[in-house]
Amino acid sequence: MQLRREMQNKISSTKSAIPDHVTRRHFLHGLAAASTLPMPVWAASLERTSTPDLRIHIIQDDLAIAPNHIVRTAVYQIDKDSVLRLPEGRPVSVEIVNTLSTEEWVHWHGLQMPAQLDGTAEEGSLSVSAGGTLRYTLPPQRSGFFYVHSHAMTCHDMSRGLYSGQFSPVYIQPRNDAGSYDREVFWTSHEWEPYMVNDADEEHSLEEMQHFRRDPEDEDEVDGWDVRYRLASVNGHALGYGDPIRVREGERVLIHLLNASATENIQVALPGHIFQVIAMDGNPVIRLNSVSTLDLGVGERIDAIVVMNAPGVWIFGSTDAGSRARGLGVVLEYAGHSGDPIWSDPSVTDWDYTAFCEAGNCTIGEELTLNISRLQRTEDGSERWNLESRHSNGQPHNGLLYRGQPYRLRLQNQSDEWHPMHLHRNRFELLRYQGRNVVGLTKDTLLIPPWEETEVLLTPGETGPALFHCHNQMHMEAGLQTLFTVR
Repeated sequence: MQLRREMQNKISSTKSAIPDHVTRRHFLHGLAAASTLPMPVWAASLERTSTPDLRIHIIQDDLAIAPNHIVRTAVYQIDKDSVLRLPEGRPVSVEIVNTLSTEEWVHWHGLQMPAQLDGTAEEGSLSVSAGGTLRYTLPPQRSGFFYVHSHAMTCHDMSRGLYSGQFSPVYIQPRNDAGSYDREVFWTSHEWEPYMVNDADEEHSLEEMQHFRRDPEDEDEVDGWDVRYRLASVNGHALGYGDPIRVREGERVLIHLLNASATENIQVALPGHIFQVIAMDGNPVIRLNSVSTLDLGVGERIDAIVVMNAPGVWIFGSTDAGSRARGLGVVLEYAGHSGDPIWSDPSVTDWDYTAFCEAGNCTIGEELTLNISRLQRTEDGSERWNLESRHSNGQPHNGLLYRGQPYRLRLQNQSDEWHPMHLHRNRFELLRYQGRNVVGLTKDTLLIPPWEETEVLLTPGETGPALFHCHNQMHMEAGLQTLFTVR
């Protein structure tokens, strides 16, 4: 299949950073010379000199997602907890053991570190070989809520990458936590058992999909195959299965929400309660605001305080009835209350980033335009996407950026879909959203509305390659990505 071959070729082309004119002998000679130089901090623990601070085993496991429903998938088995809690401002030695028969890439979403560690084939990062072990040291990090996950290309193998259970919330514990809450809760969503449907929403196997041939004369055929799921979960269990979130009346609960889906943007609510948003993507918001619903694109995180002032038993989950029916929710239960959980649709469902910004008009930075567009689908019906970067004069941009130099990125979504756009190892500030000029909201993943132009300010902080892509796995693999090089 052409799309599969293109993706495999792209991965193969990024595995080596050896220029064509350098022979293997010259390269090995260079390695021998380099071995006499001081070892970089991030590589210091590659030599097995001590017990690592953190171990991650990549294994196949059977997950009891729902009653009488076991999902077999690859997961991250972690020493201590389902949430990775790491100290602020201290290096952390990591050992990753891959027991699978396939090579894996482990991406630290939102953390700042050398590209060599950050687990993407496109950036030439270190991978974990099949049956192999990788050790390195994470550099000191600022506090905040982040995410670690597989960044493997699936090539339509829907047991890999973000479709699998290879993910974990990462919380960098602040040195001085004010503690203005009584309880802390992590809320992580994911979907399971993906399958493909055609334009008519008819299910087909991957084999049928790969043998499908569209009519090349029909120029109106643009939409292609799409992904659906049989199950969804919060914290690894479908709604009504597993322990509820238990609270007491009057408590201030800090909730860390993560959308760990492969493809699905979500909106969630807790009936009878209000979320005071205090941070997004690990960055404190400049303007505190309270809302009744939260929207999370794929890979986005939100920290919110909820005051428990509506005693009862509630469903804390998706505002979409179909998603809740598949399991996207969890029961929240007040002490002294029992019975069937209650759901009621929120009266206001509009979500707007600008509610957490200040009004402002920032004009600094070199302007670059990035056009998001859907291309004609492939012969087998698979989607194709394009992310094209140009200078303000319309000339193509070669992807070169300079560390410390500000850039205004104009993201033009020329499609009818929402795209959660993520930039590796860097943050950006929202400048314009749905026609409003703003300042102050910093993110690493941003949900771009259909047919809209969104502007962000990027000042690269890490040198090396930086992948900018849609965090919808299907869109990313279909071409919605570009590779910046920061010098």
